[in-house]
Amino acid sequence: MTQFKKYFTLSFDDGLEQDKLTLEMMRKYGIKGTFNLNSGQFGQKACIKYIGKYGMATAPKDAKKSILWKFADSDRIPADEIRQVYEGMELATHGVTHANLSKLSPEELRVELLQDKEALQKFTDIPIVGHAFPSGRTSDKVETFLKENKFLYARGVTSEKAKRNFAFPDNPLNFNPTCWHIDKDIEQLVEQFIAAEPTNGDMLFYMWGHGYEFDFSTLKDLRNTYERIFDKIATHDEIIKCTNAEAFLSQKKAD
Repeated sequence: MTQFKKYFTLSFDDGLEQDKLTLEMMRKYGIKGTFNLNSGQFGQKACIKYIGKYGMATAPKDAKKSILWKFADSDRIPADEIRQVYEGMELATHGVTHANLSKLSPEELRVELLQDKEALQKFTDIPIVGHAFPSGRTSDKVETFLKENKFLYARGVTSEKAKRNFAFPDNPLNFNPTCWHIDKDIEQLVEQFIAAEPTNGDMLFYMWGHGYEFDFSTLKDLRNTYERIFDKIATHDEIIKCTNAEAFLSQKKAD
């Protein structure tokens, strides 16, 4: 009789300085995850302008003088820190320049994705096999390119929590996460995952976000929320805490 399993993984975009605190929490609780980096933007200093709990656009540092927006830092980790900061975690591509892939030519796709993949591989001994779509934008052309170039998975940004069954996606090269970490019912969703029994197949809880969202004034309790979630997940040995690639590789082996 097949015994199905439960997997818990995290995914963070952009390679931001805030990731350092997140990684401290992850290592404290034995949580693993994947960080999606833009190799052409290492070390850049900027901020994100936001309304409520939603980031709207990147802006230069001096934009903080504006009275129309709220701002949070979105500084990128420099190249000479990448290997040490993300030691033991998976790195995945997010595009050299964070471009909208659906509008790129085949040659531009090659630069944006494969150049990013090659650059990131220098900072990790774990194979680069994943991608996170900038702003969730993709197309059939992009999916075909990813498949031809042996990417294992590629993630969008729209929460799939309404499904409530935590099933692995049918198409790992164009799927959406279980939830965004700013979703207000995230702790209840985690409780449902913990209580759920994987009777019809392996189950996946896939949470994603940006480091700058921890600094939004409207999300000031987000790190405490993470502490509570990690504390709960850590006590359940039957839940496999893994990187994105480890989760999807488990499905390829099962096939």
